[in-house]
Amino acid sequence: MLTRLLLVGLLLQTSSLYAQEFSVDSNGLSSAEKHLQDFYYSQRRSESSIYSGTMHYGYSSTIEGIPYFQSNDWQNGSLVYENVLYKNVLMRYDEVKGKLIVTENPNGGISISLFSPRVSEFSFAGSRFVYFNKKNEKSSLAEGFYRQIVAGKITAYARTVKEIIEKIEGNTLLRKIEAKTKYYILKNGEYYSVTNKKNLLNILKEHKKEVQQQLSANGFRYRLDPENSIISAVQKYNETED
Repeated sequence: MLTRLLLVGLLLQTSSLYAQEFSVDSNGLSSAEKHLQDFYYSQRRSESSIYSGTMHYGYSSTIEGIPYFQSNDWQNGSLVYENVLYKNVLMRYDEVKGKLIVTENPNGGISISLFSPRVSEFSFAGSRFVYFNKKNEKSSLAEGFYRQIVAGKITAYARTVKEIIEKIEGNTLLRKIEAKTKYYILKNGEYYSVTNKKNLLNILKEHKKEVQQQLSANGFRYRLDPENSIISAVQKYNETED
């Protein structure tokens, strides 16, 4: 491991001498530097502690519904584990247990369930999740992962919890997954629970008129589409504040 890291360090130093020969990406990295950076992350990932958690055994195919965020498929993403960033990790988020699951091999490999408090955040499929620790946040929110749906002067979060419901019909045991999503807004250091349109407008009262106009213009009805209503409203609030 030490030899590999020394090699990577040497290559990173020497790559600057040849940077003019390669294209530069939006982050200011030449293609050579980007390649070396990706190599470093891949090597660190394969020998890292993120693959030393507990085994995750998945769910029976007889259960109706999807226990994970969006789909059962593995997604390529990044995470911060014990304050270390890991990129290009195969993962999926178990919304029944509230656990991030990772694997090195999606085709029959071992699935590892990470200890949630050690994962400060993770991102995949265009979504970012952050871990709320009661001791650190000092809020009334339940400890766990929250999906950030809007970021800005005020920030909005969603938390989905899934549950396996069982019932018997005739002589058959039926099992299906039901999901409940709650929404929260962080404003001036305080967390507010969003439960309906009136409540939402009250939280955003400084720009209530503009927010109402935005929701009407986009045709959003909170009862039918709470998430997009909140996203639209908070985005308008932040835009007006700017």
